[in-house]
Amino acid sequence: MKRTLKLAIAFATLAGLAGSVASANEGPRRSHGPGGLNFERADADDSGDVTFDEFAALMNNRIDFAEGDADSDGKLTVGEIAAEMERQRHMRRAERMVERYDIDGDGSLTLDEIQTNQREVFALMDRNNDGVIEEGEIPRRERRDRRRGR
Repeated sequence: MKRTLKLAIAFATLAGLAGSVASANEGPRRSHGPGGLNFERADADDSGDVTFDEFAALMNNRIDFAEGDADSDGKLTVGEIAAEMERQRHMRRAERMVERYDIDGDGSLTLDEIQTNQREVFALMDRNNDGVIEEGEIPRRERRDRRRGR
């Protein structure tokens, strides 16, 4: 079996395991009520009901008012809300990257860990193992997107 095929299978297996672990850690999918309320998540004390304090705590986790109020005027503008949402989205993506590629489990990425990942991805793309990626080795969709300027 070619080295790239072995690496592809290993990478796919690893990705599948990571997805399974993430799903298992999240637990079963929860039902959402009006306004997208996740009842089990909102019921922080597992009492079977949601108090206003539990509801407010859940909603406050969506947008951190103090973090979002960039000019500290006690108001959140559309721009401030959008900026806070974008910041949170980037934080989640960064956390997932560290979780996925942090080889030694110290909660941060070293240059070596990043380059190890880059080598693995490069090896998967270099289908004929000649040390270079030619246009024919790039998946068709990526070539089409590149031509369209995406």
